[in-house]
Amino acid sequence: MAQILKFPSKKIEPVTIRSRLKHRIAVEILDDVRPRRTRWIVQFEIQEAAGYDALKGFKDAAVAVGYRHRFWVSGTHPLRQFVAETAGLVATGKVALWVDGVRVQPRIKRSA
Repeated sequence: MAQILKFPSKKIEPVTIRSRLKHRIAVEILDDVRPRRTRWIVQFEIQEAAGYDALKGFKDAAVAVGYRHRFWVSGTHPLRQFVAETAGLVATGKVALWVDGVRVQPRIKRSA
């Protein structure tokens, strides 16, 4: 008998956000259809979490060549809010997100 399905043996671990004064976030836009629109959505969330200074270099031209934008967030609450607001984009595969060097794994996007 042949093995038809092979399930991964590793479980996806949730990202644990520890309380710190500063957190390092990296964002990469993976949307091939509408990268500009996705960047605008993520840009708004970056402004809310870290302010306008965190947007330096996060331009359409940089996103088009695969730029991974990095910035700092002060505090744990703004970081958790940022991750919650971008969870939909991560789940659909439009955005890749790293928190303190650990990639945020997407959850399965559920539709009604």
